[in-house]
Amino acid sequence: MILKVFSNLYDSVILTVGPQALGTKIQVDANTDPPSVKDELVCELLQELDPCKSMGPDHIHPRVLSELADIVVKSFSIIFEKLRRLGDVPEDWKKSSVIPIYKKGFKGGSRKLEAHQSYFITERILLGAITSQMKHVTGKSQHGFTKGKLCLTNQIAFYNKVTCLVDVGQAVDIVCLDFSKAFHMVSHSLLLEKTMHYGLDKWSVQWVGNWLTGRTQRVVVNNSFSNWQPVTSGVPQGSILGPKLLNIFISDLDDGIKCTLVKFADDTKLNGEVDTSEGRATMQEDLDRLEEWANKNLMKFNKDKCKVLHLEKHNPGEQYRLGSTWLGNSSVERDLGVLVDKQLNMSEQCAAAAKKAHRMLGCINMGITSRHKKSLFHSTQHLSGHTWNTCAQFWSLLYKKDVDRLERAQRRATKMMKGLGSLPCEDRLRELGLFSLEKRRLRGDLITMFQYLKGGYKEDGDSLFTRSHLEKTRGNECKLLLGRF
Repeated sequence: MILKVFSNLYDSVILTVGPQALGTKIQVDANTDPPSVKDELVCELLQELDPCKSMGPDHIHPRVLSELADIVVKSFSIIFEKLRRLGDVPEDWKKSSVIPIYKKGFKGGSRKLEAHQSYFITERILLGAITSQMKHVTGKSQHGFTKGKLCLTNQIAFYNKVTCLVDVGQAVDIVCLDFSKAFHMVSHSLLLEKTMHYGLDKWSVQWVGNWLTGRTQRVVVNNSFSNWQPVTSGVPQGSILGPKLLNIFISDLDDGIKCTLVKFADDTKLNGEVDTSEGRATMQEDLDRLEEWANKNLMKFNKDKCKVLHLEKHNPGEQYRLGSTWLGNSSVERDLGVLVDKQLNMSEQCAAAAKKAHRMLGCINMGITSRHKKSLFHSTQHLSGHTWNTCAQFWSLLYKKDVDRLERAQRRATKMMKGLGSLPCEDRLRELGLFSLEKRRLRGDLITMFQYLKGGYKEDGDSLFTRSHLEKTRGNECKLLLGRF
């Protein structure tokens, strides 16, 4: 009974009407040579396998392939090049065993369970080789599953433009959009057309089409298996290639959009200046374009989760619609794990982070009997520490009450350790080799600034910082022009 419920649930979100995968319909010119699979690339992918991960359905441990990379690389390169030349995909690679995993919310609801799939280790390597050709096909607005971009860069890029408008007294509206089951609703034929449009060679597109065509899945619960069900749409979510294909599929989402639109995979945000009736009309026109794009690409917005934040106290509070549905307003919205309120002071996020940290510390206090600092230090830092470190450079605190609220959580964590409870807070931190959270945030700010100026985020750094070009004194190319506030 349980297997049938889960199987019907996952089958219900798959497109049953509409274009099917092109796969074998793609014509490849026989006179052109297929792209070679280089030994260096395969060896690099083998060596990058995480030896701590478990085996896949092929029962080959990644540690074995990682340590024998120099020996098996030639054989793997020949096999992979042959598969791409013929466009063949092993039938076992098209079969997925889906394991339901609790995500959040009410545990009794089947829709709160995410589908987890396991993949062959050898399949991951070939998918990684194909993914290496898709480095610059997602556009600047996409920050998800993109090298050099992450949640932090997404939030900074989006809210930097928002705060610039708010600082000069402009009213701004933010629309947080949510696709319904985006990974499962991708039309294969439309995806392959877009993949060819963005420059992937036809040999690879043919192979990807065959990889998506004829897929089946079954649900596994307590070593019991459901019947195999066909998968006629969507991209495999847990694979290396699947998220990249989703990025390609929604890469044209912002075509024709006049307001600022930023994406993290399928999580989309839109903001615009709404002081004037023209600005509000532009926001509505962009929402109409997004709804038109969704209908054209056989996607759906989860309109109950799409919310509007009205910033600035003189905001007119315009009502927007998505299709025929009027969007609800919200005073606080969760954006990539961070609570953003309409005052942009981050007090809501601070309260939530402190509450979660104290809850984690309570679990540690009840679950670990030893009070030795070697036993508790790593537990407190890893389980509760991530709550005040995640994207902290974005939600930097404004008020002393919020700073003190987070510091109390760290003081509680250090007091739990044997022999440190009677010491002052500064001495406890010194004994453990830690800094206060305020100093750690400052250190994180400096590291992030370096990343924007000279590191992995350098591409976006020029839009955030203005460099000083004064040559009267000695200096370096990273000197910044100090602005006035």
